[in-house]
Amino acid sequence: MTRHEGEVFENQHVVLDDGVFVNCLFKACSLEYSGGDVYVQNCRGESCQLVWRDAAMRTVFLLQGLGLMNPPAQASGTAGSSHLN
Repeated sequence: MTRHEGEVFENQHVVLDDGVFVNCLFKACSLEYSGGDVYVQNCRGESCQLVWRDAAMRTVFLLQGLGLMNPPAQASGTAGSSHLN
């Protein structure tokens, strides 16, 4: 796993899978998660978009089907993503 500690990610596409993120800041990033191993501790996201892929996307569909998660507003028209403020 790749370790990132105290880093600032800005205007980047960041793949979270197989990453360790400690005390990081994500600003206006596209954060991609496919359901793999990831560790996040004490991080913040500002104006980021979360992109669900593969197993993570299937989990989101399951949670939405069970009524445990609301579908995201499709403002950007991008399937499998949601906006984080």
